[in-house]
Amino acid sequence: MAKQRATFEEGAIANGVDGELAMKIFDLVEKFAGYGFNKSHSAAYALVSYQTLWLKTHYPAEFMAAVMTADMDNTEKVVGLVDECLRMKLKVLPPDINSGLYRFNVDETGAIVYGIGAIKGVGEGPIDAILEARNKDGHFKDLFDFCARIDLKKVNKRVIEKLIFAGALDRLGPHRAALMASLNDAVKAASQHHQAEAFGQADMFGVLTDAPEEVEHKYTQVEPWPEKVWLERGEGHTWALPHRSPN
Repeated sequence: MAKQRATFEEGAIANGVDGELAMKIFDLVEKFAGYGFNKSHSAAYALVSYQTLWLKTHYPAEFMAAVMTADMDNTEKVVGLVDECLRMKLKVLPPDINSGLYRFNVDETGAIVYGIGAIKGVGEGPIDAILEARNKDGHFKDLFDFCARIDLKKVNKRVIEKLIFAGALDRLGPHRAALMASLNDAVKAASQHHQAEAFGQADMFGVLTDAPEEVEHKYTQVEPWPEKVWLERGEGHTWALPHRSPN
């Protein structure tokens, strides 16, 4: 571009254009040249734009789930994309350990299921371990059943806390405050259960029971978190679901 400056000025003057004005125009052209597309590049962009628009039009839920998965490590982008889903009148389900996958996906009703991998501080390894346990024996019944069935070496207490804060375990207990208050007991019972299994003993601790009257008393009785605490501990995840009750 530097070599063309003098030639451009000479040509402009020869064609009756003011030299000073010609240089202002050239400066604009030179600036654009830093990111200017040639025709082949522009054609490729046009084709990709057409393809993505077609997918967004005909497969909106699948398209948005894929886009959110691509940006799942960037919470701010996910927030904007969820807003776009709401604008498109797409249903976005909250993170749920019994229905979610590592990535965002679309269920049989056409709703977008929040990707568990988008929860900060969890990671793909722990999620794989959780999905393996879920695929083997079905949905988790409660927090105690969850802790008893997962590999606590792969899914440690800190990861479980992150899942609770993000709402992924909401269906496994009364409310998040109770889940957090009962977590130590659930992990302890699960560890004892695993030790008993290692020695071939029966489940004397009853952590896998599904009797409702026995499940309810396991949870520590505490008051639900106030909305401020609930939002702060969500760390930017449950904001995306304003229709969902905090407890």
